[in-house]
Amino acid sequence: MSTRNSSDLVQVLRTRSAVRQYTAQPVDDDALDRLLDAILAAPTGGNKQAWAFVAVRDPRTLRLLRAFSPGIIEPPPLVVVACFDRSRAVKDDGEFWDEGLLCVAMAVQNLLLAAHALGLGGCPAASFRRHAARTLLGLPEHLEPLLMVPVGYPKRPLASPPRRNRVEVVSYEFWGNHTLARR
Repeated sequence: MSTRNSSDLVQVLRTRSAVRQYTAQPVDDDALDRLLDAILAAPTGGNKQAWAFVAVRDPRTLRLLRAFSPGIIEPPPLVVVACFDRSRAVKDDGEFWDEGLLCVAMAVQNLLLAAHALGLGGCPAASFRRHAARTLLGLPEHLEPLLMVPVGYPKRPLASPPRRNRVEVVSYEFWGNHTLARR
């Protein structure tokens, strides 16, 4: 990766913010494809890929999803429902593999970063009626909806939220050592 590309990537990471209000402009097929590619590129423990996603753009279905989702504040042109796939979450020894939940979260992070890079925004919502979403989307029992991610073009200019100072949260080599030994 070139220095320019890595600088662009860091800029995307640093400037992403939650978007909860959207214009009426639809998310076109090309943008949706790029978002879904980003989701599928996410890290996944043991390559289990214990996830499934439903991309919803139909206005009627969006209205119904929103009716059961107090976490979706304004109508978006797209909602991606991120699900944990329990059928893929079984280890070779038959034990349940719960790291899949983390993998779904990493896929959603990829979605949010790709959305920001494309001029879109979103904000994951965990406050929704899962049974209603399952029924509305026709999800089989092994798919557990975890997050709904509304996505669209921001209605207002983005402002990155304040972040904690690095010395509050980062230590080097042991907790409390805030000095990086340069090499």
